[in-house]
Amino acid sequence: MRKLFSILFICATFLFKGQVLNYYFGNIHSHTGFSDGNQDSLTSGISNPTGSYGFAKLSQNFNFLGISEHNHYSSNNNPGFQIQSWNIGKNQATAANQEGTFLCLFGMEWGVSSNYNGHVLVYGFPQLIGWETAPINYDVFNAKTDYDGLFKKIKNQPGAFACLAHPQNSDYTTDGTSSTALLYGNYNSAYDSAIVGTPLRSGLYNTTSTNYTAYPAGNYFDYYRKMLAKGYHLGMTYDHDNHNTTFGRATGGRMVIITPTLTTAGFYSAMQNMHFYGSDDFNAKVAFTMSGNIMGSILSGTNNPVFNVTHNDTDGELADSIKIWRGISNDVNLPQIVSTNLFNNTLSYTDNTMLSGPQYYYFAEIKQADGQWIVTSPIWYTNTLVQGVKENKPDLEFNYFPNPVSQKLSISTSQSDNYKITILDVSGRVIFETHFFEKSFMIDLSQFSAGIYSLKFANANASLTRKLIIE
Repeated sequence: MRKLFSILFICATFLFKGQVLNYYFGNIHSHTGFSDGNQDSLTSGISNPTGSYGFAKLSQNFNFLGISEHNHYSSNNNPGFQIQSWNIGKNQATAANQEGTFLCLFGMEWGVSSNYNGHVLVYGFPQLIGWETAPINYDVFNAKTDYDGLFKKIKNQPGAFACLAHPQNSDYTTDGTSSTALLYGNYNSAYDSAIVGTPLRSGLYNTTSTNYTAYPAGNYFDYYRKMLAKGYHLGMTYDHDNHNTTFGRATGGRMVIITPTLTTAGFYSAMQNMHFYGSDDFNAKVAFTMSGNIMGSILSGTNNPVFNVTHNDTDGELADSIKIWRGISNDVNLPQIVSTNLFNNTLSYTDNTMLSGPQYYYFAEIKQADGQWIVTSPIWYTNTLVQGVKENKPDLEFNYFPNPVSQKLSISTSQSDNYKITILDVSGRVIFETHFFEKSFMIDLSQFSAGIYSLKFANANASLTRKLIIE
């Protein structure tokens, strides 16, 4: 993607169950002079949403811009948003919007960046949510530290959604302590209904660069993995967090939505269904599907799932690596890589080791030869096949991955018991043996030599033996 192109509008298509789907590239985390953005307005001459949308429409490979002004006022430009600007901003977005050509969206960035708080992007909520009372600077009151109230308000507003912004592990608490942070507290289905995404990267917020190369050094990939393991259903976004007039031009990174048409309705549907991914590359089209179902799908069935990944970059770049990650919802273990393909633009993976009952999630990760990074939203799948109990053969099921493995092997089962794990080499010699009592367990195999082994899994009633490959 480092080579720049003069294309103003880019999309690609693929067929999804008889429906043509397109890729659209953009960003929904940015600010204008209505809060603390357009800080270069003296030189750019742009200080409001109208001018910012106009600037963005001329950026390369950029199909939509969401302006998410801060929801509160401390002082001018810090962050400086006042309630009278809310409807003005929405009206300017409506006036600039061009259905089918370029989407102009208007929302809010709610909250503050301090310990145990955090910023949340909110779209589709018709009124300004806030807490300031002197003077009143909100339409709907929500206390500054009340993230429980915020997520429930979004969940109860039809069509609204939230995306986490530059999240930290201790953010979004309910009582100002890290133990109730979104990542550390108990899974909450209401929050899950409200939150649809978290970013791969965010920023650089203060850059004035417009050459598409100002990439942030950090990322939020581990936060994504932890939220998925926690049980949350959310996808991978990509934030610019513009505070200068750089819309679409500071970085080539994009959030990419997959939808039939470039319309406001199509955008909201794609967001609410997690049909999107985060990409460092501004024209890479990635298809991640299971039996024709695209990323963001939540599925169940009686067959072992088959996943396909296709990477297509109009620059002709080949994927340096494609990986599929897998995890189990509401599990202490983070997702692990279960399949890898190098120097290729496609990958197919069939999961033949999953258990019936738990909800699994899978997502694709792609690295290009120049180091640019793409991560998709997941596909969730539950195998509902009920295994019949065979006479005189007690049920015993277990799941282990990745296989082949080079370091840590994850083992899980559907119920707690006294389990014994034994690893034997090709001569039948026991090289490892342990017991565990929970539904999941992790073994570090990095100390063992590469080769083919037998993995024996047993409880008091039965045992199973499977092939294990250590790389």
